[in-house]
Amino acid sequence: MNSIPFYDFPKSPILIIGALGILVASLVYFLAYQKYFSSPLNREIKKKKKNLMEQKNVLSEKLEAVKKELNSL
Repeated sequence: MNSIPFYDFPKSPILIIGALGILVASLVYFLAYQKYFSSPLNREIKKKKKNLMEQKNVLSEKLEAVKKELNSL
């Protein structure tokens, strides 16, 4: 019968430090990504908000026109 190979986790300090380094780098990347996209200084958010406000104004004007037209009927 074939035996399943089993490998022990290496106990070398350099491997443990490397694994912790990768973990810390991943955590920093995730936090920086989250902070960037929720930042008030993000130009993309400002541009998107400006476009949405313009669309809201256009739709409000159209809605008012429709209300006036309905009232005149």
